[in-house]
Amino acid sequence: MTTDTPTDESQTPADEQLDELIDQRIQEATADLREQIADLEAEVTELRDELSQEREARREAETRLTDIEETVEGEHDARLNALEAKANGTRSMIAELQSRELEKGAHLAYENVEPNIMDELLDVDGERVERITKDDGNHYARLPGEEDALNRGGAVAHSTADLLPIQRLARYDDEMLASVTNRKPDELAAKAWRERDDSGRYQLWTSGSSGWRVYLKSSDLADWIRANEEGVSKNYAQELARRTLDAMAELSKHRLITTQKKRTTDGLTYKENVVVLTEEADLPGEPSLGDAGSPATDEVAG
Repeated sequence: MTTDTPTDESQTPADEQLDELIDQRIQEATADLREQIADLEAEVTELRDELSQEREARREAETRLTDIEETVEGEHDARLNALEAKANGTRSMIAELQSRELEKGAHLAYENVEPNIMDELLDVDGERVERITKDDGNHYARLPGEEDALNRGGAVAHSTADLLPIQRLARYDDEMLASVTNRKPDELAAKAWRERDDSGRYQLWTSGSSGWRVYLKSSDLADWIRANEEGVSKNYAQELARRTLDAMAELSKHRLITTQKKRTTDGLTYKENVVVLTEEADLPGEPSLGDAGSPATDEVAG
């Protein structure tokens, strides 16, 4: 028995309509996608334009801010320079008036004579101004030895001439101190004396008892010298400490005394050189032990 295979036949009208419908749907979908892509491209372009505008606006704002900062800074500097010039002019006028008054014998309240005016601007005979203490307990500035014609504040209680050499030297700054001392121990003695009342630094001096106000040990002084003097060996620091203790006694006109004190280290007892300020020591310009207050030591500035 033979079976016949169906042969292809031409599409029917229905099939043709289906193909046309599919093509139409594809064309419509493609058109929609193209339209959406075009819209997205336009949106991206718009966003890029906005970003570019914002960046430009930011650059302009930064430029304006820089200009404002430069203007403000320039005005600030100009005003500061003007104020500084005016202040310097005022200080110069004050210094000139004080100089002339001092040369007339005036005793000026010391707190009203600024240290930098004394150091730089005062123009007086001898270039030296003396700090004194009067009976009223106040400090005054005068030319050395000049008496006050108005006799204010009473008689002079303490003047520079009354001070011990170590007190006078301790009042100099380091640069001036180095220039006025001929021996290193003298310079170190003055610096160590400053430390006696400077509680904010390393405690070089030790509070005493049994008639000693304070004392300074040779070992502590040697350590202090090594810490503050560049390039000093341990052995040389010990030698400098010994010589400095002697210088302190000499410059204090033996108000400071040198002696020995026992020291125990590692279970062994040694005798160590010390310099001592006793309770009975009389220091010009300073109260004796138990007196109220602690007026500053008088000085010469120049």
